[in-house]
Amino acid sequence: MNEVCVTGGTKKQRELAEMVVNWSITKLMPKMRTLDIAVELSSMSGDDAYGYCMEEDTNREFTVTIRKSLPIFELVGTIIHEMIHVKQYARRELRVAHGNTMWKKKSYNNVSYIDAPWEKEAYRLERKYALECIEQLEFTL
Repeated sequence: MNEVCVTGGTKKQRELAEMVVNWSITKLMPKMRTLDIAVELSSMSGDDAYGYCMEEDTNREFTVTIRKSLPIFELVGTIIHEMIHVKQYARRELRVAHGNTMWKKKSYNNVSYIDAPWEKEAYRLERKYALECIEQLEFTL
């Protein structure tokens, strides 16, 4: 059984984050049952990023950090963006080892953030899935 633990932010943000993470697992990784995802809703002060995804000891354990001050639609989109990275790591589409980044069996070193194919995929899908998620879960923005 997948485990999702959300910390930080407000109670409403934690509830929303947990729903979005669970929706993302169902949408992106429906057959995976052993994921352990810790979501931290953080102030992320002094940082330009909206979120991060960190693979922990295995390709089933992750820490996702999200900027808690985002408006709801951006918060949902950012969680989905990072969950796309969870999917990439869990399916071994994306692997980072010994300073070497592998994307679908091709090595990428010194590629810029915006040109990285794993980022292109996450950006391409985040808005589409955020809209679908909000519609399916009947969020009120």
